[in-house]
Amino acid sequence: MARKPRRTSRSRAREEALAAAGAVRVPERCDVCVVGGGASGLAAAVAAAEAGASVVVLERSPACGRTILATGNGRCNFSNAHLSWERYNDPAFVEAVCGPRFGEDVLAFFGDCGLAWAEEEGGRLYPLSRQAASVREVLLARAHRCGATLAPAREVTGVTRENGTWRVSYEGVSAGSVAACSVVVALGGGEAILRSLGLVCDSFEPVLCALACDPPVGVSLSELDGRRAHVIARLLREGAEVVRETGEVLFRGYGISGIAAFDLSRTARTGDVVSLDLTCGTDEAVARRLVATAGDCMGLVDPVIARALNDSLDLACGLRLVVTGPAEPERAQVTRGGLATNQFDPTTLAARELPGLFACGEALDVDGACGGFNLAWAWKSGLVAGRAAAASSPLN
Repeated sequence: MARKPRRTSRSRAREEALAAAGAVRVPERCDVCVVGGGASGLAAAVAAAEAGASVVVLERSPACGRTILATGNGRCNFSNAHLSWERYNDPAFVEAVCGPRFGEDVLAFFGDCGLAWAEEEGGRLYPLSRQAASVREVLLARAHRCGATLAPAREVTGVTRENGTWRVSYEGVSAGSVAACSVVVALGGGEAILRSLGLVCDSFEPVLCALACDPPVGVSLSELDGRRAHVIARLLREGAEVVRETGEVLFRGYGISGIAAFDLSRTARTGDVVSLDLTCGTDEAVARRLVATAGDCMGLVDPVIARALNDSLDLACGLRLVVTGPAEPERAQVTRGGLATNQFDPTTLAARELPGLFACGEALDVDGACGGFNLAWAWKSGLVAGRAAAASSPLN
């Protein structure tokens, strides 16, 4: 008798998640419908529900908040102790939305969720457990406590306005529609839905990802694969410096990864040059004296890297890699693109020409540097949009 194929733990978890999602009853009407149950969508749902609105969250994944689990290599760098507008692509808009208490507001929100956290290098804030699941679980628990209906495994297929009421259609483990006074769009994708609203939406593309690069003649990236180094990284375009980052790079056979590379990926174009100073700015005269004393570069840089660079001090001070494009885009931390910000009131994140429509998180064309900036934007923009959406409901 043939044995039935064994289910993997992942397939069992998916089946259980889908069964739990199917058991959720989606009401036909609500005050606020949140489209997208990721980081910003959950923050918006909590803010709206705690302001007194009835809230439904529609999420296409089998469970809400799953994207949070992948952030920070599973540790969730959920904010930064030194948030700065300049680290975003649209600093004026972010400042107008988030206000002078940006960081304090994010931490107050998570303190009220019951989360403990710790600060690491560069002001990066992580849950004390160093587990992204801690962030997700406290968010889900708070959303349930305040009465929000979380309806995963339901992909939104249409958002329309009829006689002053928004109707959000969906399909998945169940199909139907929700009539809502207000809609908060919190999608990190879904260009067709966003454009169907008649709004300007730039195409989504991966950002904060590794860079594929060609090394100089005589250097093999395969020999460097897996080595890490703290560097000063300069992005050069036609010989001129475009941006500079200091931090860790991880050499890969295809190019470079790591925080510094991710930040450069926000600006890098094919044909640009990444110049890596592996000595982290050591004075040239000092460096040459040390090399002359030791007879090689191994006292300045990782000996494995030094050997791969043929003990060349010039390469150690300025290893030039030619960018050929993004690498592993499917593993990018965020997406760039989305709804043009000039279509939204920064004090409420309400669409200027569509009453009752709000947007937050990656649905808007805002992206930030590594280090907790993107999640900080997700939380704060979600809170702003959720509260404003609740306030626009006739019941509030």
